[in-house]
Amino acid sequence: MRKAFLLFAVAVWTSLCFAESHEKIIWHRSYFISIGLDASLSLGGDLDGKGYMKSDGDEGIFIPSIGSFPLPLAEIGVNFNQHTVAVSFGMWNIDVNYGKGSDYETGNDANYWRFAAEYRYYFFWPEDFQIGPGLAYSFSRLSVHDAAIGMDKYSGEFRESAVFAANAFALSANMRYKIRPFGMDIAVRYRPHFIRSVSTSSSGYNDLSETLWHHSLEIGGRVFYEF
Repeated sequence: MRKAFLLFAVAVWTSLCFAESHEKIIWHRSYFISIGLDASLSLGGDLDGKGYMKSDGDEGIFIPSIGSFPLPLAEIGVNFNQHTVAVSFGMWNIDVNYGKGSDYETGNDANYWRFAAEYRYYFFWPEDFQIGPGLAYSFSRLSVHDAAIGMDKYSGEFRESAVFAANAFALSANMRYKIRPFGMDIAVRYRPHFIRSVSTSSSGYNDLSETLWHHSLEIGGRVFYEF
């Protein structure tokens, strides 16, 4: 996670410095805070609720099916001319199921949160209406109740929560309209997730026997205050 975030920071810094010319660049800086909602639509992948896999801790981990869900979030960021760098945090309880086609088939809820950092480039700056592409990195955590199954030599089989850690990159198309000092931002993002580890209270942090991939399409809207 640290290496991926470092690469993301270097890419943002390079993009800010790339447009050097013989003329002096005047940077106009502003800050903003926003609240909004992302609708995450599942495009498919390994998180289909079927089967289970082993962790390094010798527990069986049921693969959840997460489907589509809303994600309320808050965001803060800074604008440098047509460049924007922002960080956001969102949290929600989502419905999941796992163990499809087995005696363990279960519908349950799961706690999900996501931290994301994003760089956006806006055309038509400094006009009030701007559009542009973006690149984001995110780390998310999905805690699924009773999705881990293990065996204790004294009490036999037991169940406990499994916490999946996911990393992802996202490509986005953004549209921003300002009614100063307020504004609205609408975005569409394609976000592929990869999950390599899981943690439980009895076994701690462990690697999965194979990497899980899942793809989602996000449609998000935010209202912001710029200062």
